[in-house]
Amino acid sequence: MAELVKPTRNKPVPAPVLRSDRRLRVQLVLPALIGIWLVVGFPLLYAFYVSLHDYVLSQGGIKGLNPGNYTQIFSDKLLVGATRNTIILTISVVVLEFLIGFGLALLLNNKRLRGRDLYLLILLIPMLMPPITVGTIWRLLLHPELGIINYFLGLMGLPQPAWLGDPRLAMITIIIVDIWHETSFILLILLAGLTSLPDELYEAAMIDGANSSQQFRFITVPLMMPTILVAVLIRMIAALKTYDLVYILTRGGPGIATETISYYIYRVAFVFLDMGKSSAMSFLLLVVIILLTLVLMRIMRSAETT
Repeated sequence: MAELVKPTRNKPVPAPVLRSDRRLRVQLVLPALIGIWLVVGFPLLYAFYVSLHDYVLSQGGIKGLNPGNYTQIFSDKLLVGATRNTIILTISVVVLEFLIGFGLALLLNNKRLRGRDLYLLILLIPMLMPPITVGTIWRLLLHPELGIINYFLGLMGLPQPAWLGDPRLAMITIIIVDIWHETSFILLILLAGLTSLPDELYEAAMIDGANSSQQFRFITVPLMMPTILVAVLIRMIAALKTYDLVYILTRGGPGIATETISYYIYRVAFVFLDMGKSSAMSFLLLVVIILLTLVLMRIMRSAETT
C-alpha cells in the first residue's frame, strides 16, 4: 500500500535588507562624483593653475609663475569697456524680459482666454531655438541691404539704419534679439508659478471686497516672489555670460561697442593666445557670479520666510 507523503511547505525566504551604512552610500555616489570631477573639477583646477602662470601659446608652454595676471586685469581698458557693456546688457535684458514675461504670464493665466495653449506654444518657439540659429536668422533679417526689416522700412519711406554696424544701435539690437529669444523662458517659469497659486485666497479676497490691483499686490506678488527670484537669478547668470549672440551678430563690434566680458575672454584666449590672462579673467567672472548668486539666494530665503 502506497504511503501518503505530506506536502512540504517551503518557508518564506526573507528579502535581502539593503545596507544603509555610510560605506554603501559612498559606493552609490562615487561614480557620479568621479564623473563630475573628470568633467568639471579637474578642468577647473587646471584653469586656475594656468591663471597663476605666464602661458602664451605663441611663446611655447607654461614658463613660470605670474600672479600679475590678476593685477593686470584691473588696468585693462578693453576689459573695462567689456564690463560696462555686460552690465548694460544684463540689466536691460533681465528687467525687460521679466516685465514682458510676467505680463504675458498674467494674460495666459486667465482660464477664460480661448486658445491660450496655442498662444503659449507660439510664444515658446523662440526658446526652443539654439542661440546660433537665432543669431543667424536675425543677422539675415537685419542685413542693411538684403534684410526684410530694412526692405519694409524702405517701402514706408522710413530710414534704413545699419542695425549691427552703427555703434549707437548695435547694443540695442542685441538686447532686442535676446529679449525675443529668452522672454519665453521667464514666461514659462512665472506661468508655472501662477498656476500653482491656490484659488481659495483670491475667492476670500473677493468676498472681502478686494479689487484686482489689491489682489495682485497683496496675494500674487508676495506668493510669487520666490519664483520671480529664481527666474531673475537664472537669467542674470546667463546674461552675464553672454557670448554666442555677440559672436554671431557683431563679433563685438563695431569696434568694441558690443564686446562683453565672455567675448573679450574668448579674444584674449584664442586671438591673442594668452591663456594665463584669459583664465584669470574667467575666474574673476566666476567669483562675481557666485557672489551675486549668494546675494539673490539670501533674498530668496528671506522672501520665503516672510
